[in-house]
Amino acid sequence: MAADCDLLVVGAGAAGLLAARCAAERGRRVILVEKNRRPGAKILVSGGGRCNLTTTVTGPALEAAYGAAAGRWLRHALRAYPPAALRAELEAAGVPLKAEALEKVFPVSDRAADVLAALLRRAEAAGVALHCGRPVTALRREREGFLAETPAGPLTASRAILASGGRSYPQMGTTGDGYRFAAALGHTVTPTLPALAPLCIEAPWVRALAGLSVEDCGLALADAAGRVLVRRHRPLLFTHQGLSGPGPMDVSGWVEAAGAGCTLALDFAPPLGREALDAAIRAGIAESGRRAAWTLLPESLPERLRRALAEQAGATGPAAALDRAGRARLVVAVKALRLPVAGTLGFAKAEVTRGGIPLDEVDPRSMASRRVPGLFICGELLDVDGPIGGYNFQAAFATGRLAGLQA
Repeated sequence: MAADCDLLVVGAGAAGLLAARCAAERGRRVILVEKNRRPGAKILVSGGGRCNLTTTVTGPALEAAYGAAAGRWLRHALRAYPPAALRAELEAAGVPLKAEALEKVFPVSDRAADVLAALLRRAEAAGVALHCGRPVTALRREREGFLAETPAGPLTASRAILASGGRSYPQMGTTGDGYRFAAALGHTVTPTLPALAPLCIEAPWVRALAGLSVEDCGLALADAAGRVLVRRHRPLLFTHQGLSGPGPMDVSGWVEAAGAGCTLALDFAPPLGREALDAAIRAGIAESGRRAAWTLLPESLPERLRRALAEQAGATGPAAALDRAGRARLVVAVKALRLPVAGTLGFAKAEVTRGGIPLDEVDPRSMASRRVPGLFICGELLDVDGPIGGYNFQAAFATGRLAGLQA
């Protein structure tokens, strides 16, 4: 009995749409199944509905952003389909793009829907049969291919691509089904953790600053033993739960992996050394000892933050009241403020998943499973994650494209 298609792609997100289209353009009969009623759910909500679809970073720096081992593993996919190629493809499809701060790339229209529409047009033109609202409940290896169980009946295919996403944003339908399918077929699954999630900081004074942002902040996350796990130099946003923004969200994956007892050290004035800051404070005191101590702190920082930092340093009086120890406390408050981290907001607010299918179980030159003949795995299911800034979409597009070309 003939299979329903040559290739079944599970998941119509960034990776799945590229995989399905690239395979169809090679003449494959492709069915793309999506559990949601509409495709591309995470594309539509990314970047606040604007879709930060890739980055301007290229070459070795792009690969390094995913970590040394994962970057080496991704090298073939990223060099075969770098950000410039993705951008050129979307521009040609009628979606003008623009670069913004932090090397982020967005559609000029600021509409994620425009990106998704272009991807869908290309897939349809290639002949992809898209079945939305058709969740796969099980995927089995058969003698001549694969059989996918769905509520609407089984689907058979000679080959299959798993592109169903991780566990981040489960409200978008990404509930980790692909891990279950892969495990049932013989893969192992590295424990999954939320990454790129806001941090929970219980200090009331931090939460009282909700809505305030700092554009230039150094961050160093240490575990309970004091070992520095990761450093970042990126913007920060105070929230009602603690801290968000690129810097805190970038380190969140390490918080989850390390467990309880993590501490975050913040440097609110990275360009300014401690000695230079102390000299500026002394100069301010000499100029006017009657001024409030908080006014001695760098004017580049928001007033609410300067007041809060001075209070944390115990400098609530006039500048003239500060002795050497008081000045030192002010310097530490600005340059090395330590905050206990209670945790993260978890998968519900995480942008990506850390963990998943081990990279040594997938061929980096084809995305083919090394354990299951005819199976390909791409996108967030893989144990790869990068920082905020379009890196994770870029990895999804690149691995999805490669899977589609090889399947």
